[in-house]
Amino acid sequence: MHEKRACAPRWAEPLCRIALMYQTGDLSIRELFQRAAPDLEDPDFVRIVARQLDSEPDLVVAWQQYSFDKRGTPSPYFKGTEVGFVDVIGGQVQSRRVGRFATPVDACSAFIFREASWVLHRREVG
Repeated sequence: MHEKRACAPRWAEPLCRIALMYQTGDLSIRELFQRAAPDLEDPDFVRIVARQLDSEPDLVVAWQQYSFDKRGTPSPYFKGTEVGFVDVIGGQVQSRRVGRFATPVDACSAFIFREASWVLHRREVG
């Protein structure tokens, strides 16, 4: 379990719920990330997100499904305890910047950071 902190930033819960909100189809993924307005410069970003996910395990399942449903490349991906960046180069699907994590919560937290950075800034991180 991740260490507790007095109060999570205002962006933590809406950010973690994006995968569920996206299923409704009311807003684009970019609009959802913009509304959540996560602080990508926060050095505790991944830890904050992990704590939020620990409190609602169904969110990890929703993010996993969101990742599986994605079709565009280049793009971050999340699969179990693995997170990476997938692209098609020369007609071949290639993964890069692959990270393996101890738990699905840790992997999901890293994926959310990568996805937010990609969707909001077209910045490949990891």
